[in-house]
Amino acid sequence: MSPPKVYIDTTVLKFSATQLPRLRPRKQTINWGGRFHEVTVHDFVSVNPNDFIDNAELKAEAELLPILAEAGKRGEVKYVIQMETLFESWGIPKMDSETGKFYGAPYEDVEAPIKYSRVLLGFNRDAREMQFSFLSSIRSARFLKLQKITGAYQGPGKLNRNQLLDAFHIWCAEHNKCDYFLTLDFKLLNVLRKQNAHPLVELAKPSELVEKIGIST
Repeated sequence: MSPPKVYIDTTVLKFSATQLPRLRPRKQTINWGGRFHEVTVHDFVSVNPNDFIDNAELKAEAELLPILAEAGKRGEVKYVIQMETLFESWGIPKMDSETGKFYGAPYEDVEAPIKYSRVLLGFNRDAREMQFSFLSSIRSARFLKLQKITGAYQGPGKLNRNQLLDAFHIWCAEHNKCDYFLTLDFKLLNVLRKQNAHPLVELAKPSELVEKIGIST
């Protein structure tokens, strides 16, 4: 029996960056030439941004990510991701974690539902705007429907960038016949679960995926 195929949302990468190498300043008094001087020195420390999450539910979900990553390393889960999801993560601050992407869990790069090539970076052009322009130009019927389901479509000529990316990532998960779409985006989950129209892939928080797959915590 094949392991379940799970698409990794950008939020999974974001909340898996939990060991940021930083220099922390502190004051220290030294004796120099018979006189005492107060100087600033820096200590190497590891910072976990998740320690500062105010939302208790979100923090609890983020703490389950290492468990899911280990399940991937054991072959109990097959994780996949598409280039545009990775590209979105490049613009997220504080991603220089010593844990690597998703705690080093293996993942497979998968194709988009359409064949395309585009410039990721351009001279004097904003990379995020280039991505938004590209996604906005796709006229696939399924993608247009997912834009409405996710709330990306907000009227003629009006598209929300973040939700447009959500629609594209979900579309990629559907195209690659994923069993689950792993995300910590509570807003996206709430929007989709209040509607009659649903994606063809099941969205799940870490706690839900742990339960569905049967991973021991």
